[in-house]
Amino acid sequence: MKKIIFVLFIFTALFFVGYFIGNDSAVPGIMPIALEGDIAASLDIVNDESTITDGSTIADGSTITDESTITDGSTITNGHTIDYEITDTADPTPILFEFIDAHADTITRAMETGQSLFRNSLHLDFERLMDFNAPVQIFAIWCSDRYLGSAFEYANMVIDFFERELAENSDIVELALSLEDLERNAANNKISAILALEGGEPLEGKIENVDHFYNRGVRLIGFTWNRENELGLGVGTGSDKGLKPFGIECVKRMNELGIIIDVSHLNEAGFWDVHHLSNKPYIASHSNVFSITPNRRNLKDDQIEAIVEKGGVIGMNLFPDYLSTTKSARITEIMPHIRYLISLGAEGNIVLGCDLDGVPTLPYEFTDVTSLKTMSKRIADEFDEYIASAIMSENFYDFFVRFWGTAD
Repeated sequence: MKKIIFVLFIFTALFFVGYFIGNDSAVPGIMPIALEGDIAASLDIVNDESTITDGSTIADGSTITDESTITDGSTITNGHTIDYEITDTADPTPILFEFIDAHADTITRAMETGQSLFRNSLHLDFERLMDFNAPVQIFAIWCSDRYLGSAFEYANMVIDFFERELAENSDIVELALSLEDLERNAANNKISAILALEGGEPLEGKIENVDHFYNRGVRLIGFTWNRENELGLGVGTGSDKGLKPFGIECVKRMNELGIIIDVSHLNEAGFWDVHHLSNKPYIASHSNVFSITPNRRNLKDDQIEAIVEKGGVIGMNLFPDYLSTTKSARITEIMPHIRYLISLGAEGNIVLGCDLDGVPTLPYEFTDVTSLKTMSKRIADEFDEYIASAIMSENFYDFFVRFWGTAD
């Protein structure tokens, strides 16, 4: 009898020594666990696959069986046996913007052709945007030559049209003026629309008009189109002159107000003036890589590196002339541009700048905004899901955080 008692004593002692030193136990069903936070455990029996998270309290004598989960704040008192799953309220799912695009000319095209923004025959409309989760689209106002003498009036007329369209579709789309607006719209499963001027002609050389358009909802201004205006000179002029005095004044005022500066279409000298004068990040909303496709609208290596240095972003333009020298580009022609930008350290600075409704042709297989789903998959296949997600939305969201600051 004494030998039996002695063997039982040794067996029991080995059991608890194995448990407390945290090594694999010789007794099946017992495994060591790490208790985090203010968790107290004494003589508890914890079986395989049990999970205990921060804030849980395990009191003497409690037993947790296989696959039980004890979540934050749960308390188990003496003698109780838990043999079912206990769950807590899950953390909120991070907001996912399926895409953020830096440039589309849809507003002016829709207004000029008498079509609505909800449904039309163009590259983009609200109905098709609803195929995506919380998309963000920057809508640009562009003045053709015939409106240059009344650009201020014309831009205001376009904004009036835009506001009517937003009001008629307020259940699915809202204007975004800040990071907080973007996040609220996403939480409400709405499209976010950001308003932009493509070319500073509507300012008509008056600094007070920067404030005027800011108050009307404009949050991005491209200094020039390809031509010359009161701010500076576009790439189409062939000029090597920099920003004009009014352009320099606009850099300062736009920085103060929180209007994003867009350098696409601006000539090189003007680009470098913006780079040196702006105390905020700026963007090239729809420009590709000159070293891949040597078009005057694309960015040279030192310009790309400058944008990265400043914390800006570069929007990939889908116009075949900017993607390839063949002028019959496929969606895959965007890949060399992406790969080259990554090689220059711009992986976190590549975004979309599709130029929908602003170009006469699109790459083969790309028909309208819904083709972005296919393009996203192609980018993921070529690189990986991380890079695809970064280009589709995450890099641009990070830019908004840098530019506007975190939402309250």
